[in-house]
Amino acid sequence: MNLKQRIARGDFLVGAGIYSNSVDVIDAATRDMDWIWWECQHAHADWQTTIHAVRAAYGLKIPVLIRTWTHDPGTIERLLDTGAEGIIVPMVDTAEQARAVVRCCYYPPLGNRSFGSIRAELVEPDLDAWNKRVIVIPQIETPLGIANCDEIVHVPGIDGLLIGARDLSLRRGRLNSELADLEGLAEDVQLLVNSCRNAGKVAAAIALTPKGLAERFRQGFRLVCAGMDVDHLLLAYQGMRRTRDEILKDSEADTIPTR
Repeated sequence: MNLKQRIARGDFLVGAGIYSNSVDVIDAATRDMDWIWWECQHAHADWQTTIHAVRAAYGLKIPVLIRTWTHDPGTIERLLDTGAEGIIVPMVDTAEQARAVVRCCYYPPLGNRSFGSIRAELVEPDLDAWNKRVIVIPQIETPLGIANCDEIVHVPGIDGLLIGARDLSLRRGRLNSELADLEGLAEDVQLLVNSCRNAGKVAAAIALTPKGLAERFRQGFRLVCAGMDVDHLLLAYQGMRRTRDEILKDSEADTIPTR
């Protein structure tokens, strides 16, 4: 069963976010995850690294969604030509923008995606089958996008909506942290989740901690990225530094006590 079918079935799906552009992280740390978020908007992966990342994930039987940095059809097509299962598209504010994205993600007759990717053909040679498995997730991260999310999610070919919480909070007059990204956005969250539920689509979000993940599921999100790899490294190293400080504080000298 592919990721699109699992989304349609109503599964709760947890993804690994890869911000570091490290194929090694995919190989070493993403086993048994439901999906992978490969970051191309704010990170700096080149094309070769991106395609190797998709290959590595494919070998582990983990589907990849790539977040693009643009609405440009040629770029989106090329990202999908890596064999990725789908695309996350930032700053989608209107149904018209969503329809334009859909056109470049699906092969005819559903869209206008260009045929010819060797990698995509190796993964799935049947173009009709590709049309039945490709996933298109607009990211809603402005007040205008929230106002239009009911229209956006009903565009044929859209599989769900991802709330871009930190950009949305910024445009609501504050910049939330990674750990409190949905703070003050309760109405926006409810509107987006309800729109997705009423349309039979998936609501997607990011959660950095187990507590945050549980909260996302309670709010109605079913496609959740469990934070980015660099976020988890930061928290782990901060924890180790705090442990060192506690040891030294409890010691009479500024050295770790010895037996």
